[in-house]
This record gives sequence, C-alpha cells and structure tokens, in this order.
Amino acid sequence: MNKFRRAALSGITASVFAVLAALSPMFFYASRSNQHVFLDIALFAGFTQILFWLIVVNAVVATVWAALAFKKRDFLDARSAPFSAAFAVTDFFTTAFCILNVVLLISGGEETSPIVLQEAARLTPYALLYFAIVFFAIFFPEIKNKIARIAVVSVAAAALTLGAALTIYSPAIYDFESAPMVLDTGSDYSIVFATTDEGTGYVEYEYEGETYRVYDQKQGKIECDSRVHSVRVPYEHLDNNSYSVGSTQMFEPYAYGSRRGKTITSEKYSFVPCDGETQVWLCVSDWHTRNDLAKQAVGYLGDYDGVILLGDASPDLNTEDELVRYLVAFGGDLSRGAMPVVYTRGNHETRGAYAPYLADALGLDEFFFEVKAGDYRFVVLDSGEDKEDGHDEYGGLADFAAYRAENTAWVESLSGDEKTIAVCHSPRFFLETELTDRAIAALKRLNTSLTLSGHWHYCSLDTELYPDLPVFIDGGHNDGVFIASRVILSPNGITLFACNDDGESVFEERTLAWLN
Repeated sequence: MNKFRRAALSGITASVFAVLAALSPMFFYASRSNQHVFLDIALFAGFTQILFWLIVVNAVVATVWAALAFKKRDFLDARSAPFSAAFAVTDFFTTAFCILNVVLLISGGEETSPIVLQEAARLTPYALLYFAIVFFAIFFPEIKNKIARIAVVSVAAAALTLGAALTIYSPAIYDFESAPMVLDTGSDYSIVFATTDEGTGYVEYEYEGETYRVYDQKQGKIECDSRVHSVRVPYEHLDNNSYSVGSTQMFEPYAYGSRRGKTITSEKYSFVPCDGETQVWLCVSDWHTRNDLAKQAVGYLGDYDGVILLGDASPDLNTEDELVRYLVAFGGDLSRGAMPVVYTRGNHETRGAYAPYLADALGLDEFFFEVKAGDYRFVVLDSGEDKEDGHDEYGGLADFAAYRAENTAWVESLSGDEKTIAVCHSPRFFLETELTDRAIAALKRLNTSLTLSGHWHYCSLDTELYPDLPVFIDGGHNDGVFIASRVILSPNGITLFACNDDGESVFEERTLAWLN
C-alpha cells in the first residue's frame, strides 16, 4: 500500500471512529432516565456520571486523532507508532462505548427503546453543532479550492438559517393528535385533548340555548405552553349533548400581544354518559406503550359505553410527548370523545420529570375520587409507587407513604349504599399493610362488591386475597400478548370477560352478585 493510500485510509478510519465517539455521549445521555440507575445499583452510586464524562473525553480525543490523521500525511509511518498506539486505545474505548449503548438500547426492549431514541433525536441538534464546530475549526481550513469553500459556507449558512427558522416556527402541521378523552373527575368532566404543537385549548357547546366556549385557563389566563389541554365542564352541560374542541397554535406569548399560528376546530362529538340500568365498561391496564396491541385486543370485546384505564401507560412520564402518545391519544382513540373515561394512576405514571404535572395536565384535583354512574359507583384509589420511598429507583423524590395515608383517610370518610366497585392499579392497594387493611375495611363497610386492578400483568379473579372482596386483575401486556377485559354492570350483577389480542377467551364470562 503506497503512502498516499495509507494516509487516506488513516483519515477515513479516524473520521469514522471520531463520529462514533462523538455520538456515544448523546446516546448514553439519552438513556439516563431509564437505564442509568440500574448500572449505579449494580456497581456504585455515581458510576454512570463518571462513565459519561469518560465517554465525553474519549469523543474529544477521537476528534483530535481525526484532525491529526487528516493533516499529517505520514501518520502511519513507523516514527508515529507511539501516537498510533495511543489512539488505538481510543478506538478500543469508542468500540466499547458503542457496544454499551447498543446493549442499553436492546435491553430496554420495545417498551423503553423508542423513548430513548426519541430523546436521542431531541439531542441531535447539539451533536450537529459539535460536528459543525469541529469541521470549521479543523477541516475547513484544509479546503483550498475557492469554489468549494464558497459552496460549503453557503450550505452552512442555509442550514443555520433554516435551523433558526425552525426554532421560531414549528415545522409540525398543527392538528389534533386524536379524539378527546372525557375524564370523569368525580365532580365534573375534564375534556382532555392534545395537539401537535403548543397552543391554547377550548371546548365549545350549546346548553339551554346559550353557546359556551370554555378555555383551558388558570385564574383567567389562558394556558398556551402545552400540547395537552384540559377543560372542565359540568356534568349537566355535557350529558347527552354535543361539543367540539379547538386550539390556536402559539409560537410565543408577549407581555403585550402574542405571535400565533393556525386555529383548528374539531368535528362535533356526541357525548353519552354511563347512567343506564345496564352498562358495558371496557377495562385496559398496563399497556406500557403498546397502544396498537391493546387496541387489537379491544376490537374483540364488542361495543362498550365507557372506558376504565387502570394505569401504566408507559415506563415513565419523562416528557409531555409520552403523556400525549401513550395516555391522552390512547384514551381518546378508545373512547372516541363520546363516552366517559375513568382513570386510575399506575405506578409508572409516578416516575419521570413530567409526572408531577400529570394531575394538572389531565384536569384532575386528585388521583383518588368517586364516580357516580347511574345506580353504580366507582371508588377510585391511587396505590402510588410499589416500593419503599427510599428505594434507589426513585432518586430521593418519593414521599408516597404520607400520600397513601391521605388516600386511606379519604376512603374511610366515604358513605352511601350504592352498588360499589373499587378501582385501583395495584391489587394490593397500598404498600403498607396497615393502610391496606384500613382501606379494605372501609370498602367493605361501603358494601364494595369487586375491585378492578392491573399491575400483575395476568388475568385472574382472585377471591382469596381479601375475604369477601374479590379482585379482578385485568391482564395487560405479557410476553407479546395483550389481554383486555369487559365489565357489564346490571341489576343482576357484575359480568366479567377477557380476551387477548387474537380474540381468544382468557377469562370465560362469569357473573358476580352485588353485595347490596
């Protein structure tokens, strides 16, 4: 191999490794929310932080190697052997870090990997900026042809202008993500819908001859910095009525005025409450980002009048986009904006940077409340997290013990003699045995006939967990199979049925008697 070809091969090899090394910090950082804690638990606290900065240093060294290889034509000559050996170590670490990122991505599976890739895509502009700086600092001066230099500068200027424009004007086509999801909050309805970009949100309808336009607002100020919009509407205004939702894209609110975009209005949705003598409720739990598989199973359950979402929409709620994709749009698709949705929070919805804003985003005052559906009542409880507050997974951000105690005191305050069903993500209700015992005693006093739950990822009617309070575990996702269930409420009892995404019966139809 002649000197020129060896130098060219050296430059190409160095450049490839430099690009891989530069991308490694981005992908490693993108996995921080879902994977890093498990590495730290297995090794020692702070290990991933040290590893991240090693990956960053390796990226810088790999860039220096690429620059030397590009500029120094006799780089692979014998007298450069010490340098070659040093940078061979960089090649080794680059390869090791790439393998690590691939392992982290694969180990996340179909549930977590898409979220890591979405985060990596969000970080891509920073990687492009790094490459641009390196290129103009090291490689651009080596371009001697004047026309080529002008062409490179022109392309870079156009890219910079386009990038700046896209930061000001969103490239997304402004539209609705799905039909609305009408959550029953226990005191009214919260009409929740999502748009492809940030904007305002409102609901429009007529009631007793008057036209109402109700905005998503706080103390008179219309919310405009979110893709998720929630509007509270009284029961009597929406029951057996039609409504539409609307939104105006908001680029930037000013102190005086604002820079707005397109205004969109939905079709009219005809809403029918669940207040009949016989009601068919769809139950879905633990779909963990597998929206399509869940909807496939739902397709075999026939028509229904309402939807019960038993929690665990995704592995976490790190971003608003996860809320949009896996809960708001999913609930809208199932309910079609035409029926009530009852939602209980899963333990995975307590995790992630966006989790503290979930209740506000959905228009809920609390995650525990009671819903009246004609002659029937749902007591909705929130099991919170499923491990002790001090567990490493929670990063010192969990205080669910106090919250569960508050939840328990609330259920103990309830009264009434309606036909009652409890709804809670975990079949064991609360982590604390004492609180669970108190909640069970309160539910029995209310003549609760059944608990609907998920969390365990299999379908079963457990009649031994709590005496005189059977627990129906809905199913959810397990090893590539999804199970959804149907619950029929009638004066004669509670009829349960479940099937998988192939339409195969998993729980044969069975009717339980009401306790009152």
